[in-house]
Amino acid sequence: MGLNDTELNGDEQEMQSSPSDADGKKLRSPAPPPGAQLGARERKVWDYICRVLREDGMPHLTAGIAIAVVCRTFIRWVDTEVRLADLEKTTGTYFVKTPNGFEQPHQFFYAAAALKKELLQWLPESCLTLPSTVIARAKLGDEGVQDDLFGDLLAHARAERNAARKPVAQKSTSTV
Repeated sequence: MGLNDTELNGDEQEMQSSPSDADGKKLRSPAPPPGAQLGARERKVWDYICRVLREDGMPHLTAGIAIAVVCRTFIRWVDTEVRLADLEKTTGTYFVKTPNGFEQPHQFFYAAAALKKELLQWLPESCLTLPSTVIARAKLGDEGVQDDLFGDLLAHARAERNAARKPVAQKSTSTV
């Protein structure tokens, strides 16, 4: 999917799920909320956030609205920062002169600061900061921790156990 692609195929529109963890539970990601109308770039951020949360084992099925706000705000912040950088590249500074002769930061500067502040308020709501992840894990207890230190050993033992339970075909006892 390129940056200008706007249509999503069926696989990307459905809820995505991660492979089963050691307990056999699957972490699912929500579909974008109805009416969110995420653009292609926002949808890429959505997919990235959901993938990271699934890989980290963080339940987020009910966080669709918060993730949508983060996606939209993040893209707006990035766009504003790019425009501010372009202004600084062409003029050498992001300061502009007012009609009264005073110098002040361009409005892009204030817009970028406001968007960053809003983004930093919403990131913890979606467990997208280290402190919020630590707090969420502490509240979830063992349910929120994916400790697979012995995961491979356990899978091997289960495979051996299942292999031992399979009935072996009886051998013929005839001597002919």
